[in-house]
Order: sequence, then structure tokens, then C-alpha cells
Amino acid sequence: MRNNPDDLANQLIEKVKDYLKKEVDNTFEHSTVGQEDALFSDYYMNGRKELSESLLNQIKKWENYDE
Repeated sequence: MRNNPDDLANQLIEKVKDYLKKEVDNTFEHSTVGQEDALFSDYYMNGRKELSESLLNQIKKWENYDE
């Protein structure tokens, strides 16, 4: 039942993709006062964004491979 939107596995994959897209689009405002904390937050948020983008790209490769 590949590509059946009612299939539980496909529903889960869509939820994961939606979550990752939100992570990529996430904007971050510094709520910390210290410069070191702000720098750490930037690295942390950039890392989350890069991981989300790479996972979305990998999912797309897997989906295209199966076609």
C-alpha cells in the first residue's frame, strides 16, 4: 500500500516531514543577556536547522529511490 495516505506509516512520515519543516522555518530571538549564551543559542539553533534540512533531503532521496 505504498503512497496510500491512509497507511499509518505514510501518516507518520508526513508528520515527521511537517515537524522538520517547522524546525527549518523556526526563528529564534535571543532572550539571554550574556554574549556567550547568545552565541551558544545561535550554534544550537543553526545545528537544529541544518539537521532538519539534511533529514528532509534524505527522506526525499529515499522516496525518489523507491519510485
